[in-house]
Amino acid sequence: MDGRRGHLLGAERHAAVGVGPGVRPGGHCVVLRGRLNLTDDGTAVLDFDGTQILLDLADPLPEGVAGTWVELFIEREKIALYPSGL
Repeated sequence: MDGRRGHLLGAERHAAVGVGPGVRPGGHCVVLRGRLNLTDDGTAVLDFDGTQILLDLADPLPEGVAGTWVELFIEREKIALYPSGL
């Protein structure tokens, strides 16, 4: 995985063209924009305006990516929501 593109949850990840969280349709996919972070135990999360979205990574994040704004391009068929128990 290089610094521009990788696979997360069957998604492509790109450096965001802007900053700030967002959701938009992207043709055959949904685009989520947020700040990519790592927790203390190494779990990847997308900070979406204060809401933490846990990511299941296929590969470790490249160095220097944590804390940057990214866009996830996720195929609509691969999106699922699960209750968090809050």
